[in-house]
Amino acid sequence: MRASKRKMVVDTATQLFSMHGFQSIGIERIISESGVARMTLYRNFAGKDDLIHAVLGQRYELIFASVETHMRAQEDPETKVKAVFDWYGAWFRAPEFAGCLFERALAEFGRDHPKISEVAIRYRRDMTRLMAGTLEEILPTAKATWLSGIFMLLLDGATVEARASNNAHCATEAWHAAKALLTQHLPSLPPAKKISRKGK
Repeated sequence: MRASKRKMVVDTATQLFSMHGFQSIGIERIISESGVARMTLYRNFAGKDDLIHAVLGQRYELIFASVETHMRAQEDPETKVKAVFDWYGAWFRAPEFAGCLFERALAEFGRDHPKISEVAIRYRRDMTRLMAGTLEEILPTAKATWLSGIFMLLLDGATVEARASNNAHCATEAWHAAKALLTQHLPSLPPAKKISRKGK
């Protein structure tokens, strides 16, 4: 399968899975809507699990490339982490937003299909690590790791709420909570020394 044909299948499957879930969409519909021959698809994907794995893998790569680009445009750790929340906010506003494919995969398959679940779990783990690595510039490692785990929970909750209520502002609200936590745990600056006026 030429790269363009393979991508056509993965992109079509991504759209269908996003809108309707994984288990309700069969291979036949993917073949029909992507416009490829059955044998062409099966030469590249041993089965539906392989195709889902490819869909999640592509989604993982696209998200991380985009998020990291947004973070690099910022100068300090706090605004870099905020850029992650801003990215989610932009995603919530996109016409094609239909919730998180990784969360949907875990909800539908659990850990019984490692080929599928490992990508979903890796996404959450690596997004948390990305934020933790950034926060380590201003916080001890243990605290940065702990806070990043909470930030990931906030992003998860914002994603579910945005899907349920069609409210793109959930990411901003999640960031306000994250910023309050971050501010609470940042090291306090020492009080400014008073200048003695003796002898003046």
